[in-house]
Amino acid sequence: MYPFQKRTMTAVVSLLLLAACQNNNTTGVAQNKIYYTCSMHPQVMQQEPGACPICHMDLVPVETHSRQKGTGIHLNAEQIRLANILTDTVHLRPVGEEITLAATLRENQAAINTMTAKVAGRIERLLVRNTGEYVREGQAVFEVYSETLAAAQQDYLLALQSRQRYGSNDLDFTRLADAARNKLLLWGMNRTQIQSLEQSGQVQNIVTYYSPYSGYVLETPVVEGGYAAEGSPVLRLADLRTLWVEAQLYVSDLPFLNQTKEALVELPAYPGRVLHGKIEFINPNLETTSKIVLVRVEIPNPRGEYKPGMQAWITLKSKARQTVAVPSNALLQGKDGAVVWVQNASGAFENRMVHTGVSNRDFTEITHGLTAGEVVVISGAYLLNSEYIFKQGADPMAEHGM
Repeated sequence: MYPFQKRTMTAVVSLLLLAACQNNNTTGVAQNKIYYTCSMHPQVMQQEPGACPICHMDLVPVETHSRQKGTGIHLNAEQIRLANILTDTVHLRPVGEEITLAATLRENQAAINTMTAKVAGRIERLLVRNTGEYVREGQAVFEVYSETLAAAQQDYLLALQSRQRYGSNDLDFTRLADAARNKLLLWGMNRTQIQSLEQSGQVQNIVTYYSPYSGYVLETPVVEGGYAAEGSPVLRLADLRTLWVEAQLYVSDLPFLNQTKEALVELPAYPGRVLHGKIEFINPNLETTSKIVLVRVEIPNPRGEYKPGMQAWITLKSKARQTVAVPSNALLQGKDGAVVWVQNASGAFENRMVHTGVSNRDFTEITHGLTAGEVVVISGAYLLNSEYIFKQGADPMAEHGM
């Protein structure tokens, strides 16, 4: 048995014992009808003591008071305390409809950068190879041996030597040197490497490449010692300073997005934290097999706390309006409607059928059955149901045809 069930049954048994002790006079006892029931299975009712046919626990005596029929349940302060019955006054509250969607965090595809081989060559060494490893902008990531790049370096050195020896009498060696230098830049050498080439006059057979981006390694499609063709991907990095939160929305709920695109994002890993965003993308293609569409919210992640793959909730709220509303946990749902327990002016608890309107996780609109100022039970309604069965010998829902 779960702890919650144990506490619930303890409260019910306590209520029964207190109720049995309330009437000690002879006249009251003469008017009471005693039957025996099970604390675990209140549907079991017998005229004689014995054991429960379901769980074999001893049956407990219960007194039903004919004078209380139809007048609700009367409990004293101690019974209310033991049953943890809490009440709230019905008010006009701003209530708006909301939809909560299960979502997943994804990499922002617009922030994924790919480093490619600027020139064909052999990958001599991979300096970054582990998926998930963080790479800083300007960090050395791989080394390449390329005959094409070595030949371009030699051309640049020759152009520099010719300019120094012959000047620009017959040929414009300055323009030739600039063109050769630009070719080196386009093929991935940086200015520091070119300056070192000019000073040493020696061709660098193996050239180190540095990352122009910051991010986490998603993939390294090449291997050490492998050949990389010009333009082939070498490294894919994800910048996680922003993330996508993606969820699936039923087609029937699409009109809800005409009311609002503002979204609240909550992550179970960070209870109580709410991130504000808005629906930035609605997939125009419908998944016909399931009648759902993908929606997306972008959230900031400046400290990198949130990780792709984390679960999340997206809540969409419509514009709220002032209406009679009760806490949603005050409602007992049945197949034919909803019922609440109301505390009347004499302090007794009565059950009442209500009609509901829009609802969210906190409050539910009551369109019929309650008025502002009445007092409803917001905790302990199920215990009141059990107490009603013990005392009256009938299900309170049956009064409403439920």
